[in-house]
Amino acid sequence: MSQEKILHQDPKEIAKFIINHTPIGLLDESLKNLKVLLKEETLNSPEVLQELKKYKENHLIPISVPNLKEKVLISPYNQDNEDFYYDQIQKTRFKLNINFEPENIEEYEITTDIFRKAWRKMEEYITKYYNKNAVYYNVFHYDLWNKINIIISGKIIDNRNSWTGEWISTWELDITTKKIEGKIAVNTMYYEEGNIQFNFKKNFEGNIKGNDQSSLVDELIEFIENNENEVHNTIEKLNENLSEEYVKPLRKRVSLIEREMNWSLDQIQFKQS
Repeated sequence: MSQEKILHQDPKEIAKFIINHTPIGLLDESLKNLKVLLKEETLNSPEVLQELKKYKENHLIPISVPNLKEKVLISPYNQDNEDFYYDQIQKTRFKLNINFEPENIEEYEITTDIFRKAWRKMEEYITKYYNKNAVYYNVFHYDLWNKINIIISGKIIDNRNSWTGEWISTWELDITTKKIEGKIAVNTMYYEEGNIQFNFKKNFEGNIKGNDQSSLVDELIEFIENNENEVHNTIEKLNENLSEEYVKPLRKRVSLIEREMNWSLDQIQFKQS
């Protein structure tokens, strides 16, 4: 939808558009500005609240839940038909209230052999490739669906250097058909006195041949590893040209806070080579 059309839309549509196009890490600022522009009843309408929920799910936002050691990712993959979000590892499920805070927290245990195998393999994979201070991940399996879902959410919010970035990776294995579907999205934004964004999305499909749970899980993780590494290497090559030829010349050498920007990939990467 073009910006010209948005200006003539219902206020709810304006709010939904702005929320949907807000880069990661800047949602609170967008909502603060919307409160100045629009009425409170508009922002609290079911349509706008649903858009906020969708935003948090699409960006795999991690939230804190009382009495849980680790944050829980909000996603469509760990929501049941009673509108509970669940975490199989921490054996908990909960709902979100109108302020997107956890409520109705209760014990919830669904565990299967293939789920445990997938979780252990993912722990090894994340440790091998990711900066664990900037990433959250989870594994879900429910017998009724006969599917395994793996989600990875890396976020870095660097207000000091006026940029944010995220790596979102979602994967689904149909255990019956042995078909894998996945998606990787990488979004970054430099916002000091301007708005420079980089957005990358790619979908994946494939089939594996595993004849037992262990081989299915091994091939699933190998499929994820191969495709994530391919995307990571592609983006690194792009960064070599973009940062030097296009992005770096557009930015002042010293920022508003009088600190020189560190353009090293080691400082901003989610994934390790």
